[in-house]
Amino acid sequence: MWPAPSVPRPPSTLAATVLLCAAVLLGGCTSPASDAETVSEELEQLANSYEARLADGLETGLPVRDDGFAYAVDLGNTMGAAVALGNRSLFDRAYGMIRAHFLRVDTGDPRARHTVLWRYKPGTAPDASGSKETGLLADALWEAYERWGNPEHRRMATKVLDAYLRHGYWETDRRFVVKNYYNYGTQTLSENTWVLNQMPHTVRKIACGTQDASLFRRANAMARFAERAYLKKGFSREMYDKGIETVFDGADGYYSPNGLLKLQSSLEIAKALLPFTPAPAREVIGFIRASYPDVSSAYYYNPRSRAIAPLAETSEQTYGLSEKALVLLLATRVRDSPGESFLQDFVGREIVPELKRRRDESSSPFYFDVPLMLEAAQRYLRPDQVPAPPGESECTP
Repeated sequence: MWPAPSVPRPPSTLAATVLLCAAVLLGGCTSPASDAETVSEELEQLANSYEARLADGLETGLPVRDDGFAYAVDLGNTMGAAVALGNRSLFDRAYGMIRAHFLRVDTGDPRARHTVLWRYKPGTAPDASGSKETGLLADALWEAYERWGNPEHRRMATKVLDAYLRHGYWETDRRFVVKNYYNYGTQTLSENTWVLNQMPHTVRKIACGTQDASLFRRANAMARFAERAYLKKGFSREMYDKGIETVFDGADGYYSPNGLLKLQSSLEIAKALLPFTPAPAREVIGFIRASYPDVSSAYYYNPRSRAIAPLAETSEQTYGLSEKALVLLLATRVRDSPGESFLQDFVGREIVPELKRRRDESSSPFYFDVPLMLEAAQRYLRPDQVPAPPGESECTP
């Protein structure tokens, strides 16, 4: 049973208004409603400018990071944001790049067909698919089909999902586990298994649309696998190695390297589990709300005391836009739990200042985190215009 989140109660609307009106001594009084409008207006203006930057950037060519590679995850995130925004031209441009450089269609290896190359650089031989990248493409294509009704998107989504599931295998206890990648050279799956590469929400979403009973079975079995990684307060262990069970007594195979828990990984796992249980999402939102302003991008888990402690931020590892975007996205999907006051406050103190700070920057992972933010912003600004994906609604095989 998932524990109930423990978070401080927000002040009532009347109390908040009284506190705000105390500012009259300094020159005026504002209301929560006017503050919310101001925050929303700022966010919308910033989101529009970033959306334009995404589109303009893709017109000049592939989004290349500092290491010279273009990454499929960046284009997958961009496709997902384009669907949420209703920006068909942005979607088509990103999908065209995926088809041209990442999607493996004309290959003699049946296990590689319709997988997605994890990164691309001209002159560099393709080395491996990425299971997460393949799942992201299937998800974006299916959502595009749901929004625009193009049967070709539906057809390709099911083919790519099948390729994603070929990265997986059944455990003896009926858990379904997806490996990290497929090596095109050795024609073998990776040894490593990252829990965040499990996408049961995507499998269930497409199962709901196709009424494919085998997809429902895999979605539920994959969710069982991901749930077993859960620790507490919304955090999950990041990796799985079946061999650990045979080496250490009482081990279940799940672990995080050096005891480190990355906030982004736990947020993504919570997102994947939403159609099955919203508890991890509610827990991690509650944890962040209670911890503010001392939120870190990484934490240390002590298995003996079961304590979770923040790690010091570094220049390479900071609580940044991608984590904040996922927090907002989860909060909009469990809106009743944090409440509207938390959403408004979070956007005003975390999202808007971060976007303003980065307005003139062109960071290497721009196409990774900005699309996440745009999708989250769209859900926050227009919750009634962005329908919940089918995987989050009730459906049965």
